[in-house]
Amino acid sequence: MDEAYASARLVAVAQRALAAEGIHTVAPAGSGALLPLAAKRRFLAEVAHEHGLLPLLRVGRRFSEVRSDPAVSALLSAASPHDLFERWCRLERFTHARHRVRVRDSGAGRLLVEHTGPVGAPPEPAEDAVVIGVLTALLVMIGALDVTVTVGRHRPLTVFSEGAFRVEPAPGDSAHWHFAWSGSRPPRPDRSAEPGTDPAAPARELFAADPARRWTLADLAGELALSSRVLQRRLAAAGGFTGLLGEVRAERAASLLVRGEHPIGVIGFACGYADQPHFTRQFKHRTAMTPAAYRSTFGPPARRPDPTK
Repeated sequence: MDEAYASARLVAVAQRALAAEGIHTVAPAGSGALLPLAAKRRFLAEVAHEHGLLPLLRVGRRFSEVRSDPAVSALLSAASPHDLFERWCRLERFTHARHRVRVRDSGAGRLLVEHTGPVGAPPEPAEDAVVIGVLTALLVMIGALDVTVTVGRHRPLTVFSEGAFRVEPAPGDSAHWHFAWSGSRPPRPDRSAEPGTDPAAPARELFAADPARRWTLADLAGELALSSRVLQRRLAAAGGFTGLLGEVRAERAASLLVRGEHPIGVIGFACGYADQPHFTRQFKHRTAMTPAAYRSTFGPPARRPDPTK
C-alpha cells in the first residue's frame, strides 16, 4: 500500500473533544474507517501549533463515546493494563499502523513504552499526545487505579495524575512514556447507553434483536409508531438509519467473532450481510480489519485437536 492511513474514528473523537474545550476545528474527511495519514498529521499539527499539546492529551476523555466501536470494545475487554497494551500492539499490527507503541519494560503496576515510526519519520508530538491520552483513558476505563503518566527520556514530566492531564511534555521529548498504577478494579457499569438516555436507543434495540432482518426505514418507523421523517430526524445524530444499522450489525458480528464459536460465513448471515464479500467489505469499512483478522486478533486461541478423539 503506497499511502499510509489513519483512523477516521479517532480523528472524529479528537474533533469533538476539542470542541468541548471551545476549540472548533474542521477534521479531514475520510473513507469509512480510514483517512490519509498526511491529512491527520496536518490536522493535529495545526491544533498543537495554535493551542499546544494539552487539549490533545485530553482527547481520551471523550473515548467513552465510542466504546461500542468493535475495536474499542475488544480493547475494553482487557483483563489487566498489561493485557490492554498487548491488545493495542496487536491492533496496530493488523491495521498496518505506521506508528507503533513498543513496550520496552514492564512490571507490577508499571509499563515503560516508546512510540516509534519508520526510520526518519517518527511520530510528531501532536500524534504522541493523542495516543498518550487515549491509552490513559483506556487504562482508567478498564479499572486501573491511581494512574500516573510520566513523559520524556531526558526531562521526564508527570503529565497525568489525580485523574487529569495538567502538564505538557517537554518540547522534543514526547515519545517515551511511563504508565503506573496502584491496582485495578472492575470498571463501573456504563450508564450512557441505558434506555431513555439515547434518542436512537429504541431503534438500536430493535436492530440488535433481529440484525438479519432486511430492515428498511419504513419498517423501522412502523415498529416505532413514528413517521419516516420524524424517525430520520431522531437518528441523524447516530449516523442516520443506514449508519446505525451498520453499526449494530458490526457490533453483533464483532461479539460473535470474539467468541470463536461459529464459522465466519454463518456469522455474516446471522448479522444480516448479503454474502461473504459484503460482510468482509462492510466490516472492514467500519473497523479497518477483515472478519478473519478481527477474530485472529481478539478471539480465543486456536484449539489443537485432541488426538484421542
